[in-house]
Amino acid sequence: MAVPVKPAINQFPENIELVELHAHLGASVSPTMLWEIAHNQGLKLPTKNFWDFERTVTLYEAKPYEEYLLLHDLTEGIQSSPEALFAAAESAVSGAYRKNNITMLELRFNPILRARGGERDLDHLIVYALQGIERAMLKYPVRVGIILMLDRRFTHHENAAIVKKAIRYRERGVVGIDLAGPVKRTRASESFRPADIADIVSEARSHGLGVTIHTGEVTPAVEIWETIRALSPDRIGHGIRATDDPRLLEYLRDHHIVLETCPTSNLNTGVLKDLTQMRSVYRILKKFGVPFTINTDGPEMQRITLREEFAKLLNNRILSVRDLVRSNDIARQSSFLNGNNIPVKKYFL
Repeated sequence: MAVPVKPAINQFPENIELVELHAHLGASVSPTMLWEIAHNQGLKLPTKNFWDFERTVTLYEAKPYEEYLLLHDLTEGIQSSPEALFAAAESAVSGAYRKNNITMLELRFNPILRARGGERDLDHLIVYALQGIERAMLKYPVRVGIILMLDRRFTHHENAAIVKKAIRYRERGVVGIDLAGPVKRTRASESFRPADIADIVSEARSHGLGVTIHTGEVTPAVEIWETIRALSPDRIGHGIRATDDPRLLEYLRDHHIVLETCPTSNLNTGVLKDLTQMRSVYRILKKFGVPFTINTDGPEMQRITLREEFAKLLNNRILSVRDLVRSNDIARQSSFLNGNNIPVKKYFL
């Protein structure tokens, strides 16, 4: 009896240099490195056993969105010194190149959430992170930019302080700003509206910084509309709820607003319930010609590399090699490392 031949697994070309636009620094450092950084600072961790710690800072099983964000609280606390941020940034960039051949990378973090309640100076935190990526770029042929993050929980004054620092270091390696944070944890985060930060986002843009905003991940399509109208972002973090609104999809396509999709992260947080729903999301984005990129959200915490993301999408027949090459091209073209307001081609027509 003839042995059935299994169909060949689709392979993404290894020689293609990858681009990642959406990776949180707190989720891009290996548990081993986080363990070392914590102990080098004399920090008290929730466990004295490394293997328990490793399972604490990575996603072995799905977690509700707000619970998932608590993992970031821990990694941000570990990265809450200038020296820790130097080591974290250098490690994240070096690992991106060695493991994935990523040659263009944007890393994002919130300096205030690493300031230990004001104990740490923001300038020191930012400069040491920039020095970390500079050290990594001496070793590997990678172009790297930092995105400084605002937070839904913060006061206007706190978010304005982050924008001020982003403007100050825009010639040094800060390429953009972002907004993220829990949606339901505090009264401030529950009542947040994109218009609340319109003035400071406009100020950032006037100084040549790119603007990307987390929206449409767990928040509905209506908030994506609010974000577009109030903040005019160049890109949107996640944004998959746009698939609920055909008119919004047409707007994203016509105005070349790029979605930074993070497939495995959306499964791990239950934002997408399964691969079938994921397939539907990408089918709709392609149908409407919405430009999108593929990202990990943070490879170490999500326990997946960017190339493994590509393989998952290929092997589950969600996207083709051609789709992924195009998404990588869109990422390269829409990176803030190119400067702001770079038009994006209509790839999916």
